[in-house]
Amino acid sequence: MSEEAPQSVAFEVDIKENPDAPVPKHILERFSEEKEISGEDINAKLTAAEERKKQLDAEKAQKAANEVAHAKKVAEEQRRLSDTKNSEGLAKLQEKLSQAETRRQDKLNKQQGDDKHHAPSDETSN
Repeated sequence: MSEEAPQSVAFEVDIKENPDAPVPKHILERFSEEKEISGEDINAKLTAAEERKKQLDAEKAQKAANEVAHAKKVAEEQRRLSDTKNSEGLAKLQEKLSQAETRRQDKLNKQQGDDKHHAPSDETSN
């Protein structure tokens, strides 16, 4: 007796065709049933298949149209938000520019006032 593990045991199985074996019952039943298919049945099935195809194509077209409409809506919303951001940014920039101009004017006015006080007068120089 060999000392092989049970997992390593292999078997060889020879499968031979038996021409004398009886055909299974369920297969015989399938072949014994004769199905009468008329031209009308075939035409009805073809018509039904064409209708299903048309319906599927219509659904695909509707879905594509919905996706395009949604994409347009999203693009418009993004454009609107971008325009809003740009206009808000422009307004802030104009406000800052206005404030800077006001500060510049104040500083110039202050310097002109200081220059008048510090300017030597003709009376004190004599």
